[in-house]
Amino acid sequence: MPPEGGLAGFRGRGRRGPSGLGRRPYSDLGAPSHRPGEDSALRLPAWPPPLNSEDGLSTANQKFRRAYGEAHGRNERKVQIKEIEEMLSQEGLSEIALGSPREQIEYLLVERSTFSRKLETGGPKQESQRHMASHLQERLAQETFEQVYQPLQREHEKYQEPVQQSEKILSESHSEDLEKAKISQTCLERNAKQVAERLGMAQEEIQRLTDELKRKEKEQSKLDSALEKAQLEIKKLKENLTKLQENDSVDLQKAKEHNQRLDEEILALRNRVRSLDSEKKMLGEVVEKLKGEIHESQENKQLGNHSPGKTVDTKQREQPPSSEEKLKYQQQEDVQKLRQNLHRLQVLCCSAEKELQYERGKNLDLKQHNSLLQEENIKIKVELKQAQQKFLDSTKMCSSLTAEWKHCQQKIRELELEVQAQSIKSQNNLQEKLDQEKSKVADAEAKILDLQQKLEQAHKVCLSDTCALGKKQLEERIKEALENEAKTKQQYQEEQQNRKLLDQNVNELQKQVSILQDKGNQLEITTSQQQSRIQEQEAQLKQLEDEKRKSDEHLKSNQELSEKLSGLQQEKEVLREKYGQLLKQFDVHVRNYNEKHQHHKAKLRRVKDRLVHEVELRDKKIEKLEHEIRILHQEKEKDKAFRDQVIAQNDILLLEKRKLLEQFLDQEQLTHSNKCVISSVENRVFLLDQENKQLREISLRLTQHVGFLKRIIKSMQIYEEKETINDVPELEVWSKILPLSSSSFSGRGLVQSVRNLQELEERKSEEAIANLEVPQVSLGFTEF
Repeated sequence: MPPEGGLAGFRGRGRRGPSGLGRRPYSDLGAPSHRPGEDSALRLPAWPPPLNSEDGLSTANQKFRRAYGEAHGRNERKVQIKEIEEMLSQEGLSEIALGSPREQIEYLLVERSTFSRKLETGGPKQESQRHMASHLQERLAQETFEQVYQPLQREHEKYQEPVQQSEKILSESHSEDLEKAKISQTCLERNAKQVAERLGMAQEEIQRLTDELKRKEKEQSKLDSALEKAQLEIKKLKENLTKLQENDSVDLQKAKEHNQRLDEEILALRNRVRSLDSEKKMLGEVVEKLKGEIHESQENKQLGNHSPGKTVDTKQREQPPSSEEKLKYQQQEDVQKLRQNLHRLQVLCCSAEKELQYERGKNLDLKQHNSLLQEENIKIKVELKQAQQKFLDSTKMCSSLTAEWKHCQQKIRELELEVQAQSIKSQNNLQEKLDQEKSKVADAEAKILDLQQKLEQAHKVCLSDTCALGKKQLEERIKEALENEAKTKQQYQEEQQNRKLLDQNVNELQKQVSILQDKGNQLEITTSQQQSRIQEQEAQLKQLEDEKRKSDEHLKSNQELSEKLSGLQQEKEVLREKYGQLLKQFDVHVRNYNEKHQHHKAKLRRVKDRLVHEVELRDKKIEKLEHEIRILHQEKEKDKAFRDQVIAQNDILLLEKRKLLEQFLDQEQLTHSNKCVISSVENRVFLLDQENKQLREISLRLTQHVGFLKRIIKSMQIYEEKETINDVPELEVWSKILPLSSSSFSGRGLVQSVRNLQELEERKSEEAIANLEVPQVSLGFTEF
């Protein structure tokens, strides 16, 4: 064989594989490599080193060392798997412990999404599960690495036995590797399916959570719309309150105007009383003047009685004093009547003043009532404002209104309607009473005007001849017109006018009396001289008689007037009685009004108490709603936190899913490469079997050659003493002794197999270094 085809021409690279074993270049394969740190049990039995068999021994030594490292790693992984299973059984997850590591990882990922809801109450179990998950993730790579290299440990243990059993171990290990590879592929497929199913479940849970969030958002939108409606209703209530306030202000203004009118009427009545007082004073002055005149007339009479004269003259003089005395008596009677009338007028003025005082008290009561109503309205407004503020505060806080709140609103509306109806009724009653009083005042004024007209007509009728018919008509009209005090006052004014006329007539009579006295004096002086003028005197007497008749007629008319005055006084008494009845009726009405007012106040108090009670209930309900709202806000925040956690976990799961998919793709590539490797290994096994057969044949031949060499050595020892040695070269001798054919043993095949194994080991080491971050199953074989 040429030296180029020998083992010395091949070179190797010294690298460090996954098992940590160093390699030397193939130029130094003369002696087997052995590290000082390895055990003595790992040393392979030394074959008899015949010539070029050192290459095969070095390759076998390297295989055994590599198998030993892989078996040691598998044992460590088995121990770790047992520890993980014990931890899972302690946590109550023995069923998961029986499954594959990928199933355990997927189960823990799915369970982690369910346990995230119990973050607040997780406790030590959650920490232990996290520790387990991290521990499992750290040891998954080692687990997969161990599953691949378990048969190699068995091979190492069997290689410690004789070399003949190594072939069976290799075949069994390869078959076990194939079966485990198939099992791992099925497990990976099943794990991938389970992962997909669990991811689908997680996505369904995410969709369910999103649907719940959408429902909550819809509910919140509905509640927001309800709040807007409530705000609109509050605005409407405010507008109604403003309208009611305006109506109340208008009613108050009307009441003030009515009070002003009453005050004006009172002032007018006071002015009338003052005018009556002035008229009274004037009448008193007239009476005093009349008394002075009467006293003067009496003194004149006394002087006339002392003067001497004739009997005829005395007779003529005696007649006029009788008429004058009658006139005086009549005048005195008239004065007495006037005094009585004045007294009556004073009484009427006192009664009018009492009525004015009563009306003043009534006005004060009305003012107090109006003030109380204003205060109650102000209090109600303040309470309504406070209620509105509380309601606005509650609406800001409330995001979810319930049926109870609507029920409370309905109750509030009903109460407000009742209060409005009651206020409207009270206002209507007050307006009706005011209208009645106004109508009464208008009727009284109309009756006063009618009485004035009737009195004027009565005065005209008295002067006419039809006094009887006029009297009847006057009596009927006066009876109808005797319902109010104003009529009597106007009649009194008319009577004052009639009295003035009578005073004028009395003055005329006094003048006539003075004239007659002067004439009597002239007759007494000229009695002797005027006898011739008796006829003229008789004519004058006739004239005097006519005047007397006229005076008598005037006296009769005065008597008739006095009778009329007495009738009027009786009518006044009737009017007083009627007036007293009216006052009693008015008192009854006032009492009824006061009772109704008190009843209305009591009712308002009840309504107010009821409103206060309902407002308290509403406040309590509002507080409950606020508490519920706070709870809902807390739940909402928890839901947000949970949603964020779910989203974060979903992102983590998606990342893990991507990693798993990448791992699954890598595993598929590895399975594909493993299939290729397995096919190449099978070919290599076939070649190794052939090479083993050749080695057996070579070993048999070598044993034969050894015996033959021993014989030659003995023969050479026999021929040592000989001086001459045959001229045959040693190579030819050896070629004859050891005729080795190229077909029986091929050194190139062994060298190529060694080179391929070295390249496979180098690639395996590179893949192990690249896959340190992502632990996966790697068989460490490449194409042959």
